[in-house]
Amino acid sequence: MSEPGWQDIEIVQRATCREVGERVEIEWRLSARPGLEWAAIFQMADEAHRSGTLEWVRGGSPDVLADAVRWFVPGDEVDDADAEVRRRLAVANERFRHGRGQPGGPPAAG
Repeated sequence: MSEPGWQDIEIVQRATCREVGERVEIEWRLSARPGLEWAAIFQMADEAHRSGTLEWVRGGSPDVLADAVRWFVPGDEVDDADAEVRRRLAVANERFRHGRGQPGGPPAAG
C-alpha cells in the first residue's frame, strides 16, 4: 500500500518542443516531479503493441526528466505515442499506489 498523502501523477499539458526532419519531440508536463522508483516503473512498463513504420515499431521509449516526459517520435505516430505515455503513466500510478513502488516512497513534490 502506498504512503498516506500519495496522489497519482497526471499529465497537465502536452506540447511539441521541436521538429527534426520527420520526427518531433513531444513533452508531457506532469502534475508532480516523480521519485526515482516511480520513474523506473514508468520506463519499464511493457511497451504497447506498436504497429506502423519500422522506426516507430522498433523505436525507443519515453524518458522521465524532472516533472516531464519527453520523447522523439515519428510525426505520424504522435497519437500512438500519446496513448503509450498515458498507458505507462496509468501502470506506474497503479503499481505505486498498491505498494509495488515501495520502499522508495511517493514521488517528491514539484
